[in-house]
Amino acid sequence: MKKLFSFILILSITACTWVKDEEEECPYGFWLNLHYTYNILDVDAAPEFIKEASVYVYDSVGNYVTRIDASQAELKANNQRIRIKGIPEGDYQFVVWGGINSNQYTVAGSNNTMSQFRLSLAEQDKACSSELTDLYYGYKRLHFKDLYAEHDVYLVKNTNQLASIIAPIARGVEMNPEDFTLRMKTANGTMNIYNELVSDKIITYEPYIKEKVIVKDSVNGELHGIKLSIKTLRLMADTDCRLIFENNTTGDQIFNISYPEIVGMIGTLYTNMGRQLTTQEYLDRQDFHTLIFFLSEDMTQLVQVRCQLKVISWRDRNNNHLKL
Repeated sequence: MKKLFSFILILSITACTWVKDEEEECPYGFWLNLHYTYNILDVDAAPEFIKEASVYVYDSVGNYVTRIDASQAELKANNQRIRIKGIPEGDYQFVVWGGINSNQYTVAGSNNTMSQFRLSLAEQDKACSSELTDLYYGYKRLHFKDLYAEHDVYLVKNTNQLASIIAPIARGVEMNPEDFTLRMKTANGTMNIYNELVSDKIITYEPYIKEKVIVKDSVNGELHGIKLSIKTLRLMADTDCRLIFENNTTGDQIFNISYPEIVGMIGTLYTNMGRQLTTQEYLDRQDFHTLIFFLSEDMTQLVQVRCQLKVISWRDRNNNHLKL
């Protein structure tokens, strides 16, 4: 009798499902645990950067089942987790998008099959000069059963930002921001459910910040230039992307360069320091690029590019194997 009493007492203390299951501190539910570690620091930055998320649920063969949305408050309250419920037990494909609810993006075909899903920049018929909402993507194939389980979903960032300064290497020479135009052109305006680019339409991105700036250069002294910031959808190493800088008064192109290639050259420095990074991985992990472009005194040629890690002399660009 003593053993039986002890057994019943233990069960009454530990069995969370007997009374007030979800009101106790016992784990419950089927959860997707969102992580954003695919960044240059390899740290989980999801709590800081994932503002809201949507989960598209498809069955094992790609038919749409439902969509579950989680606000920033819900994500914070649940430690960056999203609970999945209300679907029968079975095999499913879970596609997570963060930032998709911004009016800067449009979604088509989401209520059909996975192959019909398209996520696009909302206004593709004119230049995008907005600071795009950060966009994130993740995918997981899982067997769903409405019992306690947590499954990690790792996200990749689908937006890139270029913060640039352009200045002539000449003291006393000033640049008027309205006299110049910086553009980035690439075919990256539409993605499918697998986060692949599926359109050949060229998208033009222009600065959402364009203002005068003073550069204090250790070699050339105080230089007067302009600061320009551009934000784009995900850039791909195998998709041509041109960074073009023009003089509006003369109509001349001062430079027209391959952006993934110059950024890739910076990424190789991590490889040289013992960390293997492909161009695509660097584009994805280092989503914020800071570059300084130095022009000739008459502002007709690009002579040097600087980042925090490297200085590239454009007069020696052939030695760097850059495709202009």
